[in-house]
Amino acid sequence: MLWHGDVEATRTALLALRPQGATAEPIACLEDTMAYRQNQRAWLGDYAAWQAAGYPVGSGVIERAVALVINRRMQRQGMRWRRVNASFVTALRVRQFNAD
Repeated sequence: MLWHGDVEATRTALLALRPQGATAEPIACLEDTMAYRQNQRAWLGDYAAWQAAGYPVGSGVIERAVALVINRRMQRQGMRWRRVNASFVTALRVRQFNAD
């Protein structure tokens, strides 16, 4: 349903999975999924249409960028980083790669 951008249908389908009855306990994973869907509603779209239009759909592009920009520099043997310093170095590497 989400692949085709039908966000409301996912809500209905998830609600149907909730246990019924006054003594039924909520299922944590289901409730987390429903909360995620609600919080990300503005970002969820029609992935099938985006893919048909030629846009990349998936995390592969992002994972490759992380490997190139962050991991090659930050994960060298013996290196230790403070988050604030790592953020600055990452920003510089992004600028360097974008200039190419």
